[in-house]
Amino acid sequence: MTLEEIFDKAAGRLPMVPKVVQELLASFERANTDVDEVVTQVSHDQVLSAKVLRLANSNRMSGGKAVASIEDAVVRLGFDHLRLLVVSSGMSGMQIASESFDRKAFWLKSFKTGNLARWAAKLAKLDGNTAYTCGLLHNIGELLIHIAAPGEMAKIDRMVVAGTDRAQVENMVLGVDLAMVGGELARRWQFPVNIQRAITQHPNPAAHEQFEPYAGLVALASLLAAQFDAELSDADIAEMLPAKLLDKLAITPTEMVDELPKARASCEGLQELL
Repeated sequence: MTLEEIFDKAAGRLPMVPKVVQELLASFERANTDVDEVVTQVSHDQVLSAKVLRLANSNRMSGGKAVASIEDAVVRLGFDHLRLLVVSSGMSGMQIASESFDRKAFWLKSFKTGNLARWAAKLAKLDGNTAYTCGLLHNIGELLIHIAAPGEMAKIDRMVVAGTDRAQVENMVLGVDLAMVGGELARRWQFPVNIQRAITQHPNPAAHEQFEPYAGLVALASLLAAQFDAELSDADIAEMLPAKLLDKLAITPTEMVDELPKARASCEGLQELL
């Protein structure tokens, strides 16, 4: 199955990205963003507004003091945090009709990878907002394949549970994988080029002639997420550091190990985003 066949099969059922989310993603590449304009855009989307206010008033964010407007949420959360919440809420609100698709598990993994990519970006001195978005969307192609080929994806999901690498199985069964499909979907959605590259290249960033650092961050975040899920200790993780990848990202092993407690903390309370 080719990329075109995947998109042809999904025609008319592609999830729509909220306009405010597209504009916020584009704003990551601009030095100056009009905060008031963003607040107005979010306020005009009732679903996003309700979700952002619920998150701003959650136990984790509120400190016991309620906010009643998006403007107040900006003051409480900060603009960057608000922007990422809107992107997360807008993307995870997309619905697909597939009985085999575990929406909750999919987005929890996406949120965790996004948070860890943002954490790693600080160590690599790269933009945390862009890194978060790349991590959030790194497996968006999986969602589209579920729409285009639900029967095949149900089989692939069972093979993955049995321990097989997802991208490898997808290539064997379909001839394409989630990274290829996700990169093309990001292109059609007109996402920034570095986000497109990060999605396409994240399974093996070093294999590409031009190393995309955000793909490297996503690869590192995905590895850490899997290690945290396996309940490995910091000492265990320290023994298995991907030295070549860290070198390309200009992250020293020592600083990464020292910051692992913060990485773990970034993965807490993510269910509130759903």
